[in-house]
Amino acid sequence: MHRRTAVLTACLLVALGSTGAVAQDEAAAVTVDTLCGEAALEPMTAEVTLDAEQATALDRVLRAAVTVVEDPDLLANLQGVQPAPGAVLSVETPDGRYFRSIGVADVESCTPLEPTAPFAIGSHTKMFVAAVIYQLQEEGLLSTSDLVRDYLPDEIALFPRQADATIGHLLTHTSGLPDWESSENPEALGPRIYSGDAEALSMAVTPGELIAMTAELKDDEGQPTFSPGDQGPFDWSYANIGFNMLGLIIEQVTGQPWDEAVEERVLEPLGMEDTVLVEGVAGPELGLPSGYLGAPFAEAADWNYSQGGAAGNGVSTVDDMATFVQAYYSGELFDDPQTLEAALKPAAPWALRFIDGFQYLSPGFDKHGFKGHGGGTPGFLSDAAYNPDLDITIVAWVNSEEGMSEGVIAAGNALGLTPSMDDTGELIAQKAAEAFEAAE
Repeated sequence: MHRRTAVLTACLLVALGSTGAVAQDEAAAVTVDTLCGEAALEPMTAEVTLDAEQATALDRVLRAAVTVVEDPDLLANLQGVQPAPGAVLSVETPDGRYFRSIGVADVESCTPLEPTAPFAIGSHTKMFVAAVIYQLQEEGLLSTSDLVRDYLPDEIALFPRQADATIGHLLTHTSGLPDWESSENPEALGPRIYSGDAEALSMAVTPGELIAMTAELKDDEGQPTFSPGDQGPFDWSYANIGFNMLGLIIEQVTGQPWDEAVEERVLEPLGMEDTVLVEGVAGPELGLPSGYLGAPFAEAADWNYSQGGAAGNGVSTVDDMATFVQAYYSGELFDDPQTLEAALKPAAPWALRFIDGFQYLSPGFDKHGFKGHGGGTPGFLSDAAYNPDLDITIVAWVNSEEGMSEGVIAAGNALGLTPSMDDTGELIAQKAAEAFEAAE
């Protein structure tokens, strides 16, 4: 899941870059080596077959996620407000692979973080759901042009402005639905869980309850004000609830729980044996590292994955996520080449779309040729993408809600494949200003 608003999304990278210097000063006194010693900064290697120069460049990216590094060539938002206790980075290329971790799985025990450890993938789950929706369309069981109200009349009736929303609008975040994570109401679920409220984090909710809860926020400040299909420069807004609705639609069409449909249609065919869709609180059998909320290493209380549901309840590994993004963006999961074409079509004329190579797809991102998604849950951040033209896969994650949120761009930049964050930020700022001016 991600916490976003329509306008802030357009300026996200600029904002993160502008706060980087302050973040480093605040975090300087508390990093993982402060608590666990210099040994915590020794990378743990699963596989490194890239040449030494490339590996060294990627080592700098990995280290920057857990330490304060004064290096203008590294992305400011690799660290966030508080460098993460642990990070994993995998880069697969035709010439070899870099797969290492750094830091610890838990700051109390100082247990080293294994590269193969599972992690909460949050919004990567949306891509599993999208794959099933597109498969069902190929089978003639639904169409992305179908009205949501034909499947969920009671649920969509809670959002009068979205009466004409289609399945396609849900897939591309162009429905104008509100988002419970982006609420500015301190009593709402989103602000409560990201402040570390243990009661809120542990709350079990059904999709129907989450939809009803979100409907109460539709008139709040910070929520979108456009209708489905509007074509203004910022008529795009990330809405987790749209994917909870897609999960319910899958259940209606297939007659089985949405997570079972994902397992049968996506996870099992791809051999993703280490990927799990969690129904409640993750048990110790999953072997998850401890997740942290920032501050200096404030451990997140147990999160109830029902709050993510079809929008973000997945747990996976680096290898499984690499397998998935390769399969999704090469078309392996689909029978019709036009299905992949539809998934790769830019979603809306919002500010980021105007930048060649940085576009929102259905439902992922295209970051300078790297196509994928990000994921965020209380305690974890991740980024995973595949570049079909270069046959390069990047997966990066940290066990903190602060940290390497743009690991794909960071690793790509280290290898000379993507622009720096500063360059990207300047482009976005320029195009956002142009879009605002044109809209006046």
